[in-house]
Amino acid sequence: AYEIWYRLTSPTSQIQAYVFDVIRSTIPRMELDQAFESKDDIAHSVLESLQQVMKDYGYSIVNTLVTDLAPDTKVKASMNEINAARRLKEAASHQAEADKVRQVKAA
Repeated sequence: AYEIWYRLTSPTSQIQAYVFDVIRSTIPRMELDQAFESKDDIAHSVLESLQQVMKDYGYSIVNTLVTDLAPDTKVKASMNEINAARRLKEAASHQAEADKVRQVKAA
């Protein structure tokens, strides 16, 4: 109990700082689409880190939950452009393949 009251001046702020630190170190290793798909992995990373660090202060972290990822609007716009370009490239590839098949059949 001593550790809880005297080693942390602001437990909520300290926990929040650890959460942000883990997220900042985890998210950059992923592509944005992958980050949205693996919220459970991010939550697990946060849980493991918090359990280890906060145990020294007398806290027991039971669970963590990542409910939403909210990237900057510029990042969202960029992500949408990348996805649109990827779909257009795939559509062009399919169109080229279809044209090739038509030419072979016509010959």
